[in-house]
Amino acid sequence: MSDELTGALRDLAALHEAPPPLPAAELRDRARRRSRRRRAGLALGTAAMAACAVTVVTLALHTDHPAGKRHRPGATPATSPVPARPPTASARAPRPSGRLDVDLRTLTLADRVLRVDLRAAGRFPPGTRLTVVARISGAVLPLKSRTEVREVKVPYLVELRAPGGEPVYAGALSFDAKVLRALSGTTGWVGLSARDAQWLHDRLRDGDQIELTGSR
Repeated sequence: MSDELTGALRDLAALHEAPPPLPAAELRDRARRRSRRRRAGLALGTAAMAACAVTVVTLALHTDHPAGKRHRPGATPATSPVPARPPTASARAPRPSGRLDVDLRTLTLADRVLRVDLRAAGRFPPGTRLTVVARISGAVLPLKSRTEVREVKVPYLVELRAPGGEPVYAGALSFDAKVLRALSGTTGWVGLSARDAQWLHDRLRDGDQIELTGSR
């Protein structure tokens, strides 16, 4: 074999020659370093995932109402109190059913004007309201005098009361008006014709009010 061929074979063998094996200590150091790198990578990944979860929970717990106040489920939101409206005059005092003019001696009810004869009913001041407490068909009105008690039959009688409880009677003048002088000073009388008394008796209801008007 020539020297040239021998040299070529040596070069080829050196090219494909395996590196000498590392010492055992070096191999163990490299394995420990690779293991530490893997553990460090896993620890970093776990910490990042935990940080993301904490951030999500924190945002869910501290999300406030758009107005800056937290609203609890089921709680009624606070509202500003609405001031109560003062009662109007019509709410405090309903309109009267009729008006009794003590100057003109007329009783106006439902756009109908009735002529009346007043006895002691005009002593109340204007604005006084008489309330209907009873309506009697075929009543007997006892009139007391100093010497006797006389009963007067009234076909249609309406009994009213003043605010102080004084009685005022409205009915048909089917008797001599002179007997009305026996009425006490606290009792009023509103006399009407028989036809008007019947209409008034049928028209009024208990609780209706008649307001006195006039210049007195």
